[in-house]
Amino acid sequence: MMKINRLAIFGAALLLTGAYAGSAFSSDDDLIYLTEPAGQSLFEDSEIKSDYFPLASYLETQKVVTFCGPATIANVLNSLDVPRPPVLLLSPYGYFTQENVFTPENQQVKGYLGVFTSGMNLEQLATFFANLGVQSDFHYASDLTTDELRDIVTETLQDTDKRLVINYTRQAIDQDGAGHISPVAAYDEDNDKVLILDVAKYKYPPVWITMSELHDAMSGVDSDSNLSRGIVVVSK
Repeated sequence: MMKINRLAIFGAALLLTGAYAGSAFSSDDDLIYLTEPAGQSLFEDSEIKSDYFPLASYLETQKVVTFCGPATIANVLNSLDVPRPPVLLLSPYGYFTQENVFTPENQQVKGYLGVFTSGMNLEQLATFFANLGVQSDFHYASDLTTDELRDIVTETLQDTDKRLVINYTRQAIDQDGAGHISPVAAYDEDNDKVLILDVAKYKYPPVWITMSELHDAMSGVDSDSNLSRGIVVVSK
């Protein structure tokens, strides 16, 4: 494991000093970010936002550009306040980290080096959650209409014992990058927008997108599974 961790650190350093050096965020983007006055106004006026506070309190920054999945899993599980695994350096306290979500069961789903190399797909993401002791139900975007997606999103965000995770492609919303995973933290009904808490915090702040944009961003085929992307509903 130590060799893999060193490789991860070295690889991340190369990536972050090369093509991904600096932030991809620009205030000139058409998207509305939470760091902007318009984004803050949307948040203040949003009807459903109770998940924001626990999620934001434990939001992880993915340690490698392919670790959006592990970062999101750790973030969501810590925010749900389910029993946490022990962490030697934090003893006597427990915490979900981007390393210890790779239990022996999850290593069988996709190992640390495999995720480091190519990330994880929707079904793998849902299985990781299930193996860590919570209920996870995943839905491919290809099986949902925008209205059905909206119903799931609003129902999930109104239940404090549930969290919503999305697997989407950045390209569909004109962000730099490709496939990505992050939690959703709020919904503004008047503008039909969701707030994505981006775990690549070095790259983008939280962003508001419409439900239609979200559906489109999840509808493309993930080359890893040859299926569409989609959502995972995680229940305590």
